[in-house]
Parts: sequence; structure tokens; C-alpha cells
Amino acid sequence: MEESLTPFLQYTEKDRRPNAPAFSLALQGPEKLSRTAPYLFHVTLQRVDEASHYCVFAWYPQTHGFATSNGFILLHCTAQGELHQVKLPEYTTLPQLEHQHFSPYHCHKPGNVQQYYDVIPDRLIPCLQTGERYVLLWPGQQYSSWNWIDKVDNSKVVLPGGPFLSFTVEDDGNRPIVPTLISGLQECCPTLIAKIECCPQGQVALQDDLVLATLHVTYVPTSGSGGRPFTFNTAGLTVELWVWRDRWVNLKGFVCGGGWAFVDDPDMQVSPGRDEGFASLRPGETWSNVLRLPLLTDMESNDGGEARVGEGIRCLFTGLQLDWWVWGSREDYLETTVTIPATGSWTVREPGEQPNVSIPAAAPVDLEIV
Repeated sequence: MEESLTPFLQYTEKDRRPNAPAFSLALQGPEKLSRTAPYLFHVTLQRVDEASHYCVFAWYPQTHGFATSNGFILLHCTAQGELHQVKLPEYTTLPQLEHQHFSPYHCHKPGNVQQYYDVIPDRLIPCLQTGERYVLLWPGQQYSSWNWIDKVDNSKVVLPGGPFLSFTVEDDGNRPIVPTLISGLQECCPTLIAKIECCPQGQVALQDDLVLATLHVTYVPTSGSGGRPFTFNTAGLTVELWVWRDRWVNLKGFVCGGGWAFVDDPDMQVSPGRDEGFASLRPGETWSNVLRLPLLTDMESNDGGEARVGEGIRCLFTGLQLDWWVWGSREDYLETTVTIPATGSWTVREPGEQPNVSIPAAAPVDLEIV
């Protein structure tokens, strides 16, 4: 299979720059894809160079693989063993994502390994025929949006092509396809997937001066979760708005009266079982946060001035590592207290001793102002 994929590769290990950190990507998923159930796959991003410096870099399938024309390639495996590229629907008419703005960066020490689950977007399912076999290939790409922690270098990071998922499409929705636990983890963690929904879809009225967006976080059952509930801090689970004005402009920070405030009050004690800043989920359940985001019309002149009909808005959830989580429901922690700062940021002072749980970036949603 690997040899037959060679003609579709755009960047390989030979294209790596000597002055840039080296990363490898690995993908692992089920051999069957159900048209009626999410197709989850493992993602492993590992730093493999021998440099001693820390670097900052991020890569997510939804933003770097599915929401760009330079991302994943879908190949159809014919009965004769040939591979034919499938034309995917255009994701957006807006310019490509600027990854230095839209992705949360991660600090990678030498040998660092980042692992999580992600999901094939629903919009790709209509491109698949039942009973046929497909390959989702990472062809490789280069990125300028990275940096060393303690020095500057203009070389580009190459994430070599070659990793792929291979699956046969099925219509059997009554037989769940449950992925196995990522190998190498010392203890299983909740598997979380995020999704953004906007109402109405595809557009927002200028006169309403408001974007109604909902962030859904689903606890996906896996073979390693054991069906256990877990409780978590919901801090940071929100959506950003950007507007395209010959460049991407973040709407955050332009709210009238907005700004930073210094608070010197004592930290507060709250109960994860009682405080609204915490939630719990069981496998298969979804936590949702309905957000009413102002469509600002009083932006500063150097950012394009007032919002106008025809402009494009992008709604983003750029991924997050949970600030605090524990196994068990909220009822199990009614008498437990944790410390949060008086600033109201709801960042827990005592991180749990559990493994890190990351929610990967969700597929962006684009809206047009009408």
C-alpha cells in the first residue's frame, strides 16, 4: 500500500530543513466506517529531531487537514487495485486559515509526544460509496507558523506525508465501531470531540448584531473508558469570532467597555459538585454551551470600521487541554472543594494528577453577513 501512495505525496522526510525541528505523524483507525456513526481515529504527533531546544508548534486534523485545500487527500481503491483521487467539496470561499492565529500552540520538548482522538467530518461522508474501500492520506505539508523558544529561525517545519487511514464504508448503524485505547497511555482518559453549530446556518443578519453559536463537547465511548462518568472544569470552552477584511481580524477585545482588570482579592473555594463552572458526562453524552456573541459594528477604523453586509465571519474552537478533571459524577464531589482565582478566570489552582485530556480543534464554521 505504501508504495502505491508515493505518487500522491507532496512532502517527505527528505524535504525536512536541518535548522527546523522534525515531527512525525501517525494515524490509526478502524477498518470499517459506518455512515451513521462517527469515525474516530488516533492521532500521534511526535518530535523526532535531536536538538535540545524547546519549540512551539501545533497541528490539528480539523484545521490543518480538513479545512484547507492543502490537507488530506481521499483516494478510492478500485477492484483492480488502483487508487483514484476523489474530489472533495470545497470547504469555504474564504481564504485559508492562518495557522499562527487559529491554532493553540504547544511547547514541544525533544522527544515530546502528543496523542488524541479526532473524527472525520460529516461533510465528507456523502463523498463515500457504501461497500467501497478508501484511503485518507496525509500528503505532507510545510509550515512557517512555529518558533524556537530561545532563538529565531526562518526555516519551515515539514510534516512529512505518508500516514494514512484505510477503511471500507458500511451502512450498518446498529453495530457500533468502537476504537481501542491509544497504545502507550498509562491510564485511560475520556475521549472528547468538539463541534460548532450556528443558527441560522451559513449566514447572520447584520440587523440582529448577534451570532448565536453552540459548542458541543461529546464524550465518545471507547474500549478503554469502562463506561465511567467524569467531571471537568468548563473554563475556556468557548468560540472565537473572526472577520475577513483583506486579512483576518479577531473580534475579541472590541466590545464596548471591555478590557483587563486587576483583582487583588483572595482566591475562592468552590465545589465541583455544586459550582456551575463544572460539568460531568457519561460515555455518549454531550455538554453544550450556547453562546450569544456580539457582531460588533463599532470596530476601530484601522481594523476596517463597521461590519458590512457581505463580509465573512469565521467561528472557531481552536482546541483546549482541560484545566481540571476527575473520574466520577458531580454528585461524587459535592463535599470536595478546589481553589480558583478571584479574577473569575475559573482556572483551578490545584490541577488533578490525572493524565492530560485534550479536546482537539473543531471544524470551523463560516457565516456571511446579510
